[in-house]
Amino acid sequence: MSFVNKLDNTLELLSKIDHAIMIKADYNALKKQLFIMSDDLLNYKAFDSKKIVSENHEIKSKIENVIQRINEIEQKVRNKLIITEKYSSHLNSS
Repeated sequence: MSFVNKLDNTLELLSKIDHAIMIKADYNALKKQLFIMSDDLLNYKAFDSKKIVSENHEIKSKIENVIQRINEIEQKVRNKLIITEKYSSHLNSS
């Protein structure tokens, strides 16, 4: 599998994690997706740096997409945590 294909797979996994977060999936489903993502990221160590250099431009674009997707998910998670904290605070004050 090429590095570019691996980056595409990572983007797909990020979309699944984002979906699980947004639909309020149960803890086990989210935990499973995070474990899959963790394993996926570990597999990047196996790629030969010489191969990566030959596909440099396409890889740079894919990496930027992965980073952007991670940032989007991080922001959604933060927003969800803020809403949850405000809701909990409101319930505790009643």
